Amino acid sequence: MKKITVLTCLLALAATSAVVAQEKSDNGINPLSLRPVHESNVMYKLTLWRRLDLNEKANQPLFANGAEITKHLIDGVKAGVLEPYDNDSVSTKITLEEFTRRLTKKFEGGGLSKEEIEAGFGTEGAASEDDGWGGGGSATETTSQNSGTKPTNAAADAEGYELFAKDLYIIEVKEDWIFDKQRSRQYFDIQSITIKIPSELSSDGLEKELASFKYKELESYFRLNPNCIWYNSANTAQHKNLADAFELRLFNGRIIKKSNPGNKYLDQIFKTPKEGLQKSQQLEYELLEWENNLWEF
Repeated sequence: MKKITVLTCLLALAATSAVVAQEKSDNGINPLSLRPVHESNVMYKLTLWRRLDLNEKANQPLFANGAEITKHLIDGVKAGVLEPYDNDSVSTKITLEEFTRRLTKKFEGGGLSKEEIEAGFGTEGAASEDDGWGGGGSATETTSQNSGTKPTNAAADAEGYELFAKDLYIIEVKEDWIFDKQRSRQYFDIQSITIKIPSELSSDGLEKELASFKYKELESYFRLNPNCIWYNSANTAQHKNLADAFELRLFNGRIIKKSNPGNKYLDQIFKTPKEGLQKSQQLEYELLEWENNLWEF
C-alpha cells in the first residue's frame, strides 16, 4: 500500500513539474522581437538602453513641428490604439486615467484657488493693455501665449494643464544587441520605447516615466499611419515613415545603460557623468569592432 502511495505522489510531482516547465517555455522566441532570432542561434547578446534628446539636430526629424513622435504616441493612447505600460519591462499596463494623470502638470502653490477662479477672479475684467502691436489682450491670454500652456477654460485647468508633445523631448530606447551565428551578422532588436517627463516639468524636480510601449506594436502603428514621418529637410519629397527611420537607425542615442547585475546606469557605475559619457562612447566602439574582429584569421 505504501509503495502505491509513493508511486502516486511521484507521478503527481512529475506531472506538476511538466506543467510548470510548459508554462515557462516560450519555444526559444522572444515575444517582444519584431524579427525574432531563436535562442539556439544567439551566440552573443547584450541589452542596451539609449537616451534620445529629440532637440538634438540629428534627432529633430523625429520631432518635426506637428509631427512629433511623442504626439503620435500620445494620440495613439487616447484613441485606444496603443497600450501604455508602466515601465520598459512592458509587463504592467496602465489605464488611460493614469496616463492622463501622469501627462498633467499640476500647479504648485501660488496664484488663485480653484474656488476663486470659478468665481471669476482673474479671468474677467483683467487689465487690457496695448501690447505694442496696436492691440490689447487680457493678462490671462498673454500669459497663456508666453508660457506655452493651453488657453483653455480656467476652471477646468485649475488643477493643472496637459503637457504638450513638444515638452516631452526625451525618449529611451531599450534594445537587444544580438549576434546571430546562423546568419553571421549582428542585429539591433528594439524591445520598447519610453517617453520621459523632463525634470524641469516634474513637480519634484526628478525625471519620470510617462509610459513605455512595445516596439513591436509601435512598428505596426507607424506603418498604418502615413502621418508618422521622419522629416527629411534635405528632400521634402522623401519623408520616411517612422518605422523605416528606426529600421535604418536614423537617430542618435547615447548608451546610458547596458545589462548588468545591479541594473545600474553607467553614471551610477562610474560615479560621474563625465566618466559615464566616456564609457558610453567606448562601448559604442567596442560593439562596432566586435563583429569585425570576430571573423579575422
